[in-house]
Amino acid sequence: MKKNIKIAFGLIITLLFTISSPVTKVYASSAEPDCFDFGATTISIPAGGQQKMWLRATYDYTYFIEGATSNATYLETDFKSGSKDVVFHIGPDEQSGNVFFHFYVRDERLENEDVHDEIEIYVQNRQQVAPSVVAPIAKGKSGTLVQENKIAMLYNESGVAMASFSLNYGKGSMATFGLKGIEDNGSKYFSVITGYNNATPVISESDKAVMLANGYAGVVVNGKFVNWP
Repeated sequence: MKKNIKIAFGLIITLLFTISSPVTKVYASSAEPDCFDFGATTISIPAGGQQKMWLRATYDYTYFIEGATSNATYLETDFKSGSKDVVFHIGPDEQSGNVFFHFYVRDERLENEDVHDEIEIYVQNRQQVAPSVVAPIAKGKSGTLVQENKIAMLYNESGVAMASFSLNYGKGSMATFGLKGIEDNGSKYFSVITGYNNATPVISESDKAVMLANGYAGVVVNGKFVNWP
């Protein structure tokens, strides 16, 4: 009888201790645990996706990105010390399979600004894009649309530049994009993918006249038909 009472008493004590103990989370180890602690050091995110992650920073910080091809790939954060959730955004037009977010302390409380940690993002389900696409032009000939950094240049059958356009996503900022091909809804359009659904084409009046003369009315931006301005 005494033995049973002791066992029961022991179980009650254990239960009370478990209930009263604070719940602690175990996060990923950090290369600089005195400065940063992350919810994960590697994350998989699909192109066009985002993921929230817990972060603890002892000091104010900054970050830079290595390997990204899209300017819609970025970190949503306030750069301040403390424990918080941050959000990683991967652009729909991101072509890199591995993107690194490098974190550096930027705080007057710590003189050493070389303190560094990083998180690696594995980018999944990347959209297929091409550096150039065959583009039918006037008189039954075939030209080529070539992406050159943030500009798309149309060349004729002899490789001579004819006209170009870029994309703007606000306040005069040029958007990165990838070439998908040509679409036709009665007029031809250049199809592109970008990290900005509201991006619009930018083109000079003379280049616009060339594009229209060759049957191109504008650009398909992430599936949306947009005529030349």
